[in-house]
Amino acid sequence: MPQELTSQELTAGGNGGGGNTTTGFATGTVCQASGTYRSSTKYMDIVAVFAKGDIFTAGSDGRKTTWFALAPSLSTNKDGSFTSVKVEAGAV
Repeated sequence: MPQELTSQELTAGGNGGGGNTTTGFATGTVCQASGTYRSSTKYMDIVAVFAKGDIFTAGSDGRKTTWFALAPSLSTNKDGSFTSVKVEAGAV
């Protein structure tokens, strides 16, 4: 079952983070801030990393698209990685 990226919680600023979650960046525009961006087509979501000054590319189908910045994930690890959770068999 594919996970859908459809809500504000994954776009720039996050949910209630003060960022403008409706601003997108069109294909061919210059990236203003380095980060991870998401674009969607009819069939899939595309996630790509752009550096400041890069030009936003077309989608995987070659068509113009709009890129939205993803908010950083929350993590308690110093290196920014995720910690796995062990669950007893049959607990879920």
